[in-house]
Amino acid sequence: MKKSRVILILSIAVILVIGGSVEAGGRHKYCGSDNGFGLLPDDVSLDFDDGTLVIQSDDYDQTVEINDECDLYIDGRKIETDRDQERLLCRYYEDLEEIIELAKEIGVEGAMLGMGGAKIGLKAVINAAMLILEDYDSEDLEKELEKEAEKLERRAKKLEKKAEKIEDRADDFKKTHRKLRKAIPELKELEWF
Repeated sequence: MKKSRVILILSIAVILVIGGSVEAGGRHKYCGSDNGFGLLPDDVSLDFDDGTLVIQSDDYDQTVEINDECDLYIDGRKIETDRDQERLLCRYYEDLEEIIELAKEIGVEGAMLGMGGAKIGLKAVINAAMLILEDYDSEDLEKELEKEAEKLERRAKKLEKKAEKIEDRADDFKKTHRKLRKAIPELKELEWF
């Protein structure tokens, strides 16, 4: 996987964890370019509000809601769906929920990884001072720092695998989104969805 893509996914994950607003009552809102990794237009916000996925277009002043029972509402009006459409709605809801949870995990782990890097830097400064004060040579310092850096690299590789998993889920989500638009005429009528 290209490093720039991994960095982008990790950056988005950090934004979701640190920058995304998390409000009381089980509400998680993601707006603009952090609305799901560019899966929807920038003027669209995603909001999980007490078990309901709320997708809102600011430009069109329209709202699509999918609750945890996989019921679909457009601008507050319940849309009747058949079994196949309901399955697609469930998959859409679950895919997005999983993407957001994975992104949160990656954001937290990425922050911890960053703190690990800072720890290595601090250790290097402290140990550099020990070079002056004690019988401690640069080889000792180098070995210690390499050992710490290797641990950090292993953690980074695990994090990269999670980022790849998000990428796979995002691809699945895009496919489900297209199928959903085709399967439900009321969604196809929405230019922004």
